[in-house]
Amino acid sequence: MNQRVLMVALIATTLGACRPLPPGVRAPTEIWAIWSPDSRRSSTPDGFAATAETWIALDTISFRPTIISRTADEGSSTGQPSVVRLLPARHASVITSFQGSRYHADVIRGLSESRDAVAVTAGSLASLLSSSRAQAVILDFQEMTPEDLETLMDVSRAIADSSRAHSAAAIIMMIPAADSAGYPARILGRIADLLLVKLFPEHGATTPAGPIVSASWFTRRLGQRASEAGVNRVVAGIPVDGIIWDRRGARRISYLDAVRLAREANSPIIRDPASGNLHAVSSRDGWDIWLVDRELIEKLIDEGRRIGVTRFALFGLEGADPQLFEFVRGVRSPDR
Repeated sequence: MNQRVLMVALIATTLGACRPLPPGVRAPTEIWAIWSPDSRRSSTPDGFAATAETWIALDTISFRPTIISRTADEGSSTGQPSVVRLLPARHASVITSFQGSRYHADVIRGLSESRDAVAVTAGSLASLLSSSRAQAVILDFQEMTPEDLETLMDVSRAIADSSRAHSAAAIIMMIPAADSAGYPARILGRIADLLLVKLFPEHGATTPAGPIVSASWFTRRLGQRASEAGVNRVVAGIPVDGIIWDRRGARRISYLDAVRLAREANSPIIRDPASGNLHAVSSRDGWDIWLVDRELIEKLIDEGRRIGVTRFALFGLEGADPQLFEFVRGVRSPDR
């Protein structure tokens, strides 16, 4: 039996246990790092079970896949062990329809109109994945409608099949927290090994200022998705930076930049008791900041664990509370 067959057998065995573990059995917590395409860093901090380091976008005209981000430390070693349990290696790549400032659902719709186009794109993606050493693939095709479900499944299945045939041993699909009509977990679980539920933003670019992700909102949305797919098939996606609302609209802000702005404006950063988010506002400068920190992330992970979910993916790490990385290292330590 060759290595590829062994990997597939291992994943099939792992995915066969999609029911909650019996009481008293505590599976270890896995934390994944999802770096943004514009991330600039020299290495991945210790402690992460998996790292998504390469982003591949589908061109809006030609549908041609192009690597839009390959992190600085790709190809180097951080001394971390290989990803354990589900993922046989620590590197993952994200295939996305996001370009510019939004998702382009028309790319997926256009691909589905031609079997040849789907086959060529899937083959090109498989080649890129092989060159990037990715052994896990995250499909990020968001903002589709319920009417697009068959299209989404056809394109995703073709890419997944081609990726598995070449190098990828695990396929993960990123899905929104609330849209069960456009992204039904039970159906998409036929294509993907895992579903990465993006549990944010509760308040963002299209809403007034407010908590990015409150514990109650997180628990309700994650619980719904876990009941649809099974707790062992779900990865909880958590934001770890902040959002600032000002005269220019809403945009992401790092923890350190938020602290600096608050200090310069002599505006205290307080913890909102209802949501657990940090909050600061400056009427003088016209901004309103909501922020995630280590304390809130620990609470969200604890809430997810109570539901039965054991895998968590952190988004926006380049703007995270520096103390978060100490927590991540502790999660992987032998005494936890």
